[in-house]
This record gives sequence, structure tokens and C-alpha cells, in this order.
Amino acid sequence: MARAVTNNTESIAVQLEKSLEKTRDMSWHDYLIAMLHLGSALEHSLMVQYLFAAYSLGGPQVPVKHRPMVQEWQETILAVAREEMGHLLTVQNVLTLLGAGLSLDRGNFPWPIEWFDFEPLSLGSLACYVYAEMPYDEDFPERAQIERLARAHLTRNGKKMAAQLHPVGEVYTDIMKLLGDPELIPDAAFNEQSYLRQASWDDWGRGYKPDPRPLDPDGNLVKISVKAQRAEQFRANVLIDRSATRTEALAALERLSVQGEGPIGPEKPDEWSHFKRLIKIFREFESIKHEKWSPARAVPVNPTTERSVGNRQGYISSEQSRNWANLFNLRYRMLLTYLLHTFQESCTATVGEPGVRSLLMHKVFGEMYNLKSIAGILVQRPQHDADGPGETSADAACAGPPFELPYNLRLPFAEADCWCLHLDILGTARGICGDLQRGDLNPPERAYVATLMNLDAQTVNWIETILAGLNSTETYTR
Repeated sequence: MARAVTNNTESIAVQLEKSLEKTRDMSWHDYLIAMLHLGSALEHSLMVQYLFAAYSLGGPQVPVKHRPMVQEWQETILAVAREEMGHLLTVQNVLTLLGAGLSLDRGNFPWPIEWFDFEPLSLGSLACYVYAEMPYDEDFPERAQIERLARAHLTRNGKKMAAQLHPVGEVYTDIMKLLGDPELIPDAAFNEQSYLRQASWDDWGRGYKPDPRPLDPDGNLVKISVKAQRAEQFRANVLIDRSATRTEALAALERLSVQGEGPIGPEKPDEWSHFKRLIKIFREFESIKHEKWSPARAVPVNPTTERSVGNRQGYISSEQSRNWANLFNLRYRMLLTYLLHTFQESCTATVGEPGVRSLLMHKVFGEMYNLKSIAGILVQRPQHDADGPGETSADAACAGPPFELPYNLRLPFAEADCWCLHLDILGTARGICGDLQRGDLNPPERAYVATLMNLDAQTVNWIETILAGLNSTETYTR
């Protein structure tokens, strides 16, 4: 669990400078923003890695008797990924409170950070996830084993940072130390008027919450059954907190940190933190590791649509599979662009105006489902086309969702230009869907592409209506 205070006699400034190097050209406010960008990148990175790992699970190679267990693993990891989405939004809220720009990047920071790969779930990759989420200042039986496996896995994958592993909780502890010090971060740094521009749980998290718990006559929570406790591990409890003050920002970060690391002891057996969920999967994986089967399909590590990158093993050479991968990347870009726009649109929204922001959020949720659907197609399609006369596509490795970031994660300044950006992306998507339709599709795939094109056409009509209302049609007509 992250701590906002410390008993160390050294000043907070000295402690932080020893933790992550603060360069001379950074103010403490700059340093805090940089660390929050780092926290955001970690949340985003873990979210998409968990999604990739979950999408990789299953397949005909899983023995029938173990398929329910593997399906539970998939549902559990997907629940963790949904909660990471809430963490990502909460960090954006704190950045907004501090007057900083949003950050949805996943790298390029001034400090060396170990980035895990997109890879099918294995005992080694699972150890990395457990390490990232584990309480860094408390002990548990598998701690040494987890650290050893995580280091070995990263070293085997060529990561130079294996010797500098850090649980995510360490980053948040440093953030909260600095955020809580009024001498380093004065009260004037907090813009309480940004509260209404921040993402809220009412907007994003309402559909992801635990069922209400009844109270006994004394006002205490009624103990739930073991079966109900077990079922909660598959359900996401999305935390998205808005902040108007330093105290509220600290509480918000504390909540997401606790949800990630969680209590180790038995004091809250019905609360499923990320660590508790992942260590459970690790223990179950350990119990079957001697068996000669994999819970994940043969998807490549770090699949890519780009031949020029230094990852030849991950290149999706099958043209039709690559078309699906390009469509996946584009829908991922759509999701991030719609998400960024929700923050910008809320700046101008007032009571009584049409719910444009709500419609943007609806598009974000829609793209989440599209990513899941397209990923399900990719992990069943070949990475490479059949080469030999006796070889079929079923003999080849599977493709996988690449999650490649777009070249740009910034919105234009003008509102009309933002909507034109959405139109550009939708136009590109229509072209890729056309390429898919001219290739080999089975009936469900063909029906999905047709439905997607129809929905995109409706979105185009909606955006063109908005543009027409901005009194800028002559300038921004395309």
C-alpha cells in the first residue's frame, strides 16, 4: 500500500532526488508532472498488456478439463484491465487539477523504466505482472520466486533493465510524497475550477461496480458467502475519482494504489486487488506447469504490421491478417482520440446543451468492444500464409493484436479540427474494411465488417451534423 507520509528524517526533497533523478532544469512542479506522466504510462502499458495476455488465452490446445480454469483466468485478467482504465483516467484527473496536459503515451521518459512485452500468457510474463502489482514493502511466500522469475524472463527477452525492477507502488509512493508537501507543491498549483472538466465515475464507472452489500441490525456489512467472494474476482470495480484539492488528489491516488497492491492479510477476504487476483492465477499456473500444454495460443511476441522494425519474428506477413491488425490499430487510435476529446469537450459543455460529451464516451465504450472482437479474430488467423503445397494456414503461428500507438496523440486546437480528425480516421477505417471485404472472410467476419462499416457511416453523419452547427462549414468542409 502506498504511503503519503514517511518517518525518515531526511527531507522529502532529498528522498525523491535519490529515488528518480530530478534534473537541474526541472522545477518541483515539473518533476511532479513528469512522475504523473510516468504513472499514466505505467497504467496504460499494464492495461494493454493485460488485454493482450487475456486475448491470447484459450484455444484447442487447452485440455477440456482445464478450459473452465483458463476461461476464469481470462475473465480475471480482463477485469484487472478494466480497472486499469479507471486508474488511467484518475491520473488524467490529477494532471488536469495541476494544470498539466493529458498524457496517454506509453514511453519516452527521462528515467529508465522496464517495459514488458506484448506476449502470450506464460509463467514468466505472469511473474512480471505480479511483480508490478505486488506490495513492495510487505512479504508473501512467493516473493523471492516472483522476483527471480521476473528478472529471468526480462533478461531472456533482452531487457537491459531486469536488474532495476520496481513495483508500480514505488512510483506512486514518490508521487504522493511530493504531492503532499505544500513547501514543494504550493496550494496555488491546484486549479479547483478544473473539477467539472475531469472524468467522473458517473460517466465511466457506473457499469463496473460491486453489488451493494446488506447491513446487519448493528450496521455492519453482512458477510458474503465463499461462492460470492470467488465470483467477485471476475468483476471489475472501476475507480475514477475527481479532485478539487490536494487532499482529494492524495485520496484518489491512494485508492487506486490500494486497488492495485491490495492487502495481503485476511482482513478483507472479499476484496480482490490486482495483486490478489494475479497471485491466485500464478499459484494455479504453478500447479499445472509440468503438463505439456499451454493455456495461450501461439501468438507472437510484440506482433507488428511494420516490416521495417527490428522485430522480424513479430511481423504479420499474411496480408489479410495484417489488414485485420491495421484495423485493430486504427480502432485503438479511435478509442484514444475519442477519450482525449471527452476532456476537451467538457470544457465548453454547459447545462442544457446537447450531450456531445456523452456521445463521445459512448464511442469510447464501442471501440472497447471492437478491440475485443477484432482481437478475437486475430488470434485465430495465421501470422503467415501457408508456404508449402501440403501446408495449411492452420499449421502457422497465430497473429495477434498489435496495440501499436499512432504517430500522434494530440488533438488540434480548434474544435472543428478535432471533429475533422475523427472523420479522417473513420475514412481510413472504411478503406481498410474495403480491403478486408475483397479478401477471404468467413460469414461471421463478413457480417462483422459490414456492421462496422454501417455504424461508422452513422458516426460520420453525426459528426457532419456537429460540424454544420459550428458555423465553420466553409473553412472545414472536406
